[in-house]
Amino acid sequence: MAPPILLTGVTGGLGAAILHTLLHAHALPPSTLIATSRSESNRSHFASQDLHFRLADYARPETLLTAFEGIGDLLFMSSSERDNAKRLVEHRNVVEAARAKGVGRVWYVSLALGGFGNGSRAAVMQAHIATEEMLKSSGLDFITLRAGSYSEAFPLFLNWYPSSTTILLPNLMPSVAEGKAAWTSRDELGEGIAALLAKGLAAYPPIIPQTDRNIILLTGPVAEPPSALVEAINRGRGTDIRIELQEPEAWVQAQAKHDEGGKGVAWFQSRLVWLQGLAEGDCEVVDPALEVLLGRRPATGPQAVERLVRAEAGYTWHQNHVGPRK
Repeated sequence: MAPPILLTGVTGGLGAAILHTLLHAHALPPSTLIATSRSESNRSHFASQDLHFRLADYARPETLLTAFEGIGDLLFMSSSERDNAKRLVEHRNVVEAARAKGVGRVWYVSLALGGFGNGSRAAVMQAHIATEEMLKSSGLDFITLRAGSYSEAFPLFLNWYPSSTTILLPNLMPSVAEGKAAWTSRDELGEGIAALLAKGLAAYPPIIPQTDRNIILLTGPVAEPPSALVEAINRGRGTDIRIELQEPEAWVQAQAKHDEGGKGVAWFQSRLVWLQGLAEGDCEVVDPALEVLLGRRPATGPQAVERLVRAEAGYTWHQNHVGPRK
């Protein structure tokens, strides 16, 4: 009998989608999977699905050493820690525990900023690149799954709320309004990653990991600008939202002052770096790997966005609210 697959991050949206697909689409026996959480309080939730549960707190290496005992495949989801220095300490704990326990293969879920390269200046991507480097140096068998920007997170990328009448973007060169991203459905990412875990990479000969970081790029089928998402919102809600540009520093200050989600100046300064990357092509690389895994063409960003706002006019994204709402 093959060693079990251990899943981290299954209390989050992508991890939950992966677990659901493994159980229901691929019909993997619950006994072949181990769900984890940093909180013991989640044990009963997974036990009710007949799943094995292990405590795995990235900040407590001793829990990782216990959790990774006898594991074949490890799905390594990034820490939710916002501070990148702390995040990298936690990621180091995971890599060292996986090496100490002889984990068969690590599947690390990274981001697709910069495509297959390492040129993105976004802080979150720098943390992913550093983690990929840890894995490369560890001697572990690993695959890096660089996931495209979630279509479902469009409120975060546009700073859109159901009450929005205008989308404000910084006036950058090149133009951010014309920058393109291969927006990718989170649910379809979950479906694709589950297929790899269930069947193994050998089941998909067209997919060949690239670079010394063993990168598989999982993206939507086409790269489109923010304006395409705004048009999708308008179609889905019957609105007439327009994009307006502001000088970068004025944009940061105005957004922080009036943001419904309570995000501050530092948050928008960080977002400015991400948007500059979008304008410069950080998110535009498209790869067919996800289509191969799904066996169909993935949804485009506008298709996903229109569907979401038609289904729920008050649609929000949790990360767009980090403080008291204004």
